[in-house]
Amino acid sequence: MMSENYKKYGALFQVDAAHFEEFYALLKDTRLLKSDFFLKEGEKCKYLGFIRKGTIRCFYINDQGREINFGFYFENEFFTDYESILCDTVSNMNIQALENSEILLLSKEDLQGLYKKEAYWQQFGRVMSEKIYLDAKKRIDDLLCYSPENRYLNLLQKQPALFQKIAQKHIASYLGVTEQSLSRIRSRIV
Repeated sequence: MMSENYKKYGALFQVDAAHFEEFYALLKDTRLLKSDFFLKEGEKCKYLGFIRKGTIRCFYINDQGREINFGFYFENEFFTDYESILCDTVSNMNIQALENSEILLLSKEDLQGLYKKEAYWQQFGRVMSEKIYLDAKKRIDDLLCYSPENRYLNLLQKQPALFQKIAQKHIASYLGVTEQSLSRIRSRIV
């Protein structure tokens, strides 16, 4: 019989029924309050996170001390600093809750333990890595290939809920524009 957790998360985690309980047993349920940090620049990332409820942002602080938003993550999405986990280095990234959030954590050690068990988990890791790579490539392509107005329109089309949940200053930073420029873009489109 299929567990309730498998019905809810099996497809999202991309883990088949035969392996799901083994995977789910390793997850640690935790909460972050609004503005709490999951990871701060200078720390090593030790966990892969999955959002059950809430909103998370990933950002950098540039050499002028400004926050540059790299990504926003919502319910039923994974987040982490994969480079820090993969290379066992300190992070250049900050990961922060934008609202009270409930997350499931998988430790780096547990993930690597799964990889050693069988080929299924190695394939799982490869698929996860490919998704992270493709998401990062899309983000870079957006910044390099599209005008700020087209980046805004693309974001509006792909993630309309983002505009209801995220402060304008964070959206502007994510798009690589000032808040004033974002206002002008919005007024031209409306």
